[in-house]
Amino acid sequence: MDAIETIIHDIDQQSENERITKKNERLEEIEQTFETEKQKIEKAHEEQLATQKDRLEKKFRQEKNRNTVQARQARLKRKQQYLEQIFEDAYQEMAQWDVQTTREFLLSSLKQSGLIKGKIIPGGLTDDSVYSAEWIEQINHSEGMELSLGEKSSSSEHGFLLEVAGIQYNFYYHELLAEVKKSASGEIMQTLFT
Repeated sequence: MDAIETIIHDIDQQSENERITKKNERLEEIEQTFETEKQKIEKAHEEQLATQKDRLEKKFRQEKNRNTVQARQARLKRKQQYLEQIFEDAYQEMAQWDVQTTREFLLSSLKQSGLIKGKIIPGGLTDDSVYSAEWIEQINHSEGMELSLGEKSSSSEHGFLLEVAGIQYNFYYHELLAEVKKSASGEIMQTLFT
């Protein structure tokens, strides 16, 4: 009977050992699967974080660039408005010139342009006393010019036109300032803002 009990005990022991071994193998397998899944999840999470970080950095750079461009555009707009104001102030100053200054401007403009003859057509806003027939006769003699006085223009301009053989040369103040602005605004901006 002891032999049977020993055999039963050995079989029970062997079964218990197999059960423990299988249990340990299964636990190890579960643990390994868990660790593998955990690593996959961590890797996916890290990739997702990296993607989100890249997106945020890109969005930040875009926002920063947009803000920089907007600030640059705002500065440029203020500079352009300032430049516009300078030209408007210059026009207002020219429009307020006294008779002597206005006449000197006409003479220097014609000399610089190489124009010594033609018909002066005063702008509609120019006072009649500025380019009088007597004054034109006087400068014709003193400056060796051949100028005559035409009818006042119907334009709402300060300055004058000079008509030579059917061609009109425009010396209206707005037009002259627009030409200066067109040709030299870059230089003026650089001088003012550097």
